[in-house]
Formats: sequence, structure tokens, C-alpha cells
Amino acid sequence: MTWTQLTVFSKVVEMGSFTRAAEALHMSQSAVSHAIAGLETEFGVLLLIRDRRQGIVVSDFGRRVLEPMRVILNRVAQIEQEAAAAQGLEAGTIRVGSFPSASARLLPKIVSVFEKQHPHITIVLFEGTDQEVIEWLQDRIIDVGFAAQSTPGPDMIPLTKDKMVAVLPKGHVLEENDGVSIGSLVDHPFIMSTGGCEPLIEEWFGRSQCSPSIKFAVRDMDTILNMVREGLGITMVPELSLPDTTPHILVKNVQPTMWRYVGLRCPFINEATPAVRSFVALAQSLFHAEQVVS
Repeated sequence: MTWTQLTVFSKVVEMGSFTRAAEALHMSQSAVSHAIAGLETEFGVLLLIRDRRQGIVVSDFGRRVLEPMRVILNRVAQIEQEAAAAQGLEAGTIRVGSFPSASARLLPKIVSVFEKQHPHITIVLFEGTDQEVIEWLQDRIIDVGFAAQSTPGPDMIPLTKDKMVAVLPKGHVLEENDGVSIGSLVDHPFIMSTGGCEPLIEEWFGRSQCSPSIKFAVRDMDTILNMVREGLGITMVPELSLPDTTPHILVKNVQPTMWRYVGLRCPFINEATPAVRSFVALAQSLFHAEQVVS
């Protein structure tokens, strides 16, 4: 069992394809297949099942050994970065998970400063929903991930807070209100954002003992805003997820004010490489703690 074989297996599972894994690792597809076959021969058990309809399926045994393998790979990367640091050098890769609004509003500033300070460290971005980021962290696919919560819990390194707002079409009956209560939203067709903040929205409506009248459930924010613009419904979203300009729609504060707290999760920070620890420290320095105090 070699480090290369472990790397190949982890990458095939991550990419869901021998071909894409080979491209990412700059290897031939036959070399990737040979590495997997070698592991399976050594273990005497299949790691991956080739299914004509589902593609690559990880076996039960493969799932059980995947996390320990990723722990080994992370420890090797940590040793390599520590050795490089001891020589006055910097090298390595940081895998960052993010959801769209964090990618657009927070990540560029962090990456811009980080790359100037650490030009030889590569940042790889994985973008998905809040839940996908959590799963990637659990599976050790990423090293650190952005998180959004209704309260800044102990499992999150807080960076900033993000106000929830109601979005209405021009001419809506609530247009003249300075702000809108969450209860006043339930009488209108609601477009639910499924890009990650759906559980938080449901939680906030639940606190007011009411439920939105969901007409559409949509993931893409541009689509949601266009549907609101055409009068198909209203929505409630985090302010950071909105574009800088919102023509032909109205953005209203929700009363009482509701916040989501955005920060980083790094559950294995004690095992993290120097590069990951530097990334987290930089993010904390750029987005100050007072921003997350209600």
C-alpha cells in the first residue's frame, strides 16, 4: 500500500470518475486503474464497483477505509508543509468549501490577501450548499469550510453576520411598509431558496409559529430574483446573497431583525497543515469579531 495508491483512491471517490481523477492527478487513466487494482488485490476486497448506470460506486469496505486513508494523506501533507517551513519554504494545497454568497462576498478578499502572502500555496475551491460543505468536512474532502448558522455556535469560527431581508416585486401591497413582519409574508406566494438557507428560513418562520406559502422551491438566486421581478412570488434571503443592484424589485428589512452568522468550520484544526491554520487566522483578522456581536 503506497501513498500514491491512497491518493488515487481518494481522488477517484471525490471526482466520481477514473477519467476526471486521472486528469486532476496528471496521470493516465490506465495508471489510475492500475493503482486501484493494486489496492484491491492487496486487500482482497473490492473498493469500487463499476456500475453501468450509476458509474463508480464505493463499496461498503471502501467507505469504511476512506476516512482513515484521508487522515493518513492529511498527516503526510502536514509533515511535508512542516518540513518546507523548517527550510524557509512554503508549499501545499488548501481545499476550501463554500456556498455561493460566501464565495462571492467573503472568499475573494481572503484569497487575494492570502495569495500575496503565500504565493506558493494553492487554494482549491469546492462550491455547494451549506449541507454539502458540512458533508465534505465530515468526509475530509475539504480542509476548511464556510458555514452559516442562526446562532454563532462553538463549532464555528465566526467572521461576520448577515441580515435576512424580504424581496418583493415593484407595486406589491407591502411596498409602502418601512419593514415587513415575518407574519405578513405568509399571505403571499413564497419562493423558497434551496441553495442552503432553507433550514434557517424554516426555523425563523417556526419561531413566529407560522409557515410560508411555498409556491416554488428554487436553488439559483438569479432565477429567484427574476421570478420575484415577474410577480410570481416573494422571498426571504440573506442580504449577502443579493447582487449590488436590484432593479425592479424591493428589498425590505424583516421585523424583528433576523441574522445568520457566517464563519469557518475546521473540525480537525489540531491536525491541520500550517497553510490551513494560516488561512483561518487570516480570515479572522480580515473580518473582525465585533461584526458578529448582535
